[in-house]
Amino acid sequence: MEKFRLEKSVIRFIEKPEKKGGILVQGLLGVGQVGYLAGKQLIKSLGAKKIAEMFSPHFLYPGAALPGVIYEKDGRVDLSKNEIYFSEEHNIFIISGLYQGLDPKSYFELANLILDFCDEFEINEIYTLGGYGESKIIDEPKVYGVFADEKGRELIEKFNIDKIDAPEGVLGVTGLAGILVPMAAKNNKLAVCLLGQTHGAYPDPKAAKAVLLKLCEVLGIEIKTEDLDEQIEEMEREIAKAEEALKKALVEATAKPQTPREGEFPYIG
Repeated sequence: MEKFRLEKSVIRFIEKPEKKGGILVQGLLGVGQVGYLAGKQLIKSLGAKKIAEMFSPHFLYPGAALPGVIYEKDGRVDLSKNEIYFSEEHNIFIISGLYQGLDPKSYFELANLILDFCDEFEINEIYTLGGYGESKIIDEPKVYGVFADEKGRELIEKFNIDKIDAPEGVLGVTGLAGILVPMAAKNNKLAVCLLGQTHGAYPDPKAAKAVLLKLCEVLGIEIKTEDLDEQIEEMEREIAKAEEALKKALVEATAKPQTPREGEFPYIG
């Protein structure tokens, strides 16, 4: 049996597809969990099958300071990992997971690993998914497109996807969702990042749905979004409850007389 060592990031196959020349979609945890939620819905809707796992010494559970193991559903443990799924019907590979890098070098190591995977399966079309944090509640999220060359620009314009008008040199899309776009373009692959407007402070299924529907428009496929729809309803209920609680607290605060304590004088003016 081959020894398993984790000195660098690796992909271990469960089953290798024979098809070549497909499309890669990356949906990892990021701002508002937009890419992660969209990727999970895509996997379920397409009935995609897990074909590989990605392990890395750079994977730490979000918020953890040290590496550890994660529990599986039946009580087993495993190393932290991302997963790769494949829809044979649509020839679409999907990377899903909670993990990215720890420092700049590790991010580029993971990006190189993904590009090597693309080369092995002759994938020349890559879509990364993520959130565009606005620090406010967005009722109707826009989807922005990020590109690195003329092929990417043409696709963005063909599907009327909004561009981000940022000053030159400003740090934009961070993490693998961002760096994979120019790295793929420099390797002569079509690469676009789709970002959904989101608050950014909490999981946003509404932004995830907007991104996913735009991706499906680009790819020319139809999917169901029932899981995201349920999460959107739950999110809207929670937001409504929070707004109602805030209103109640403000009313109580303004209605309650402010009686000065002994020895204090009320402020007037």
